[in-house]
Amino acid sequence: MNDDMQILGWDDEVEAGSPFVLLPEGDYPFTITGLEKGIYEKPADRTTKIPANCPMATVSLEFTAATGEKSTLTEKFYLYKKMQWKINQFFTAIGAPKNADGVIKMNWATVLGAHGTAKLVVNNYTDRNDKPAQNNRIKDFLEPTQQTAPGYQAPQQSYQQPPAQTQPPQQNVTPFPQQTAAPQNGAGYNF
Repeated sequence: MNDDMQILGWDDEVEAGSPFVLLPEGDYPFTITGLEKGIYEKPADRTTKIPANCPMATVSLEFTAATGEKSTLTEKFYLYKKMQWKINQFFTAIGAPKNADGVIKMNWATVLGAHGTAKLVVNNYTDRNDKPAQNNRIKDFLEPTQQTAPGYQAPQQSYQQPPAQTQPPQQNVTPFPQQTAAPQNGAGYNF
């Protein structure tokens, strides 16, 4: 779980924290500081294009400006076909190798601590009190290059391709055997 979401006790000590930093639009290096896997639960009171019970990765990214200012953004990756482009762009940015067709094998085990670069934009919105507000949003994850922001030295990538599965195909197997009870403890999800 993201440390920012940790519940405090009534008698805990509290830190001063850091103020919200709005970075100007541009390309910024990032480090992945958090990863949480979950399932998207479709809200009952509204429609959404995301499939119900879709696997979802919530990633915290810490961006660093040339001035040393830091800002943390959270990005959600929904694991369904329509969002492949975004997942591919993300894994490319952190150094995952592509095959000749541009296909990447996801390896979420290597995400935490990985580095990359992304294009940030300033997003204008109306807050809960109907007042205008701004925050940063990730527009694109960028392919690694030799050129980076001034004063930033690109770290070595630590992405490792996941091992290929070499199980022999099974013959004469019913794809979905009769099931009389729901899976227990999240069984059935491979992540």
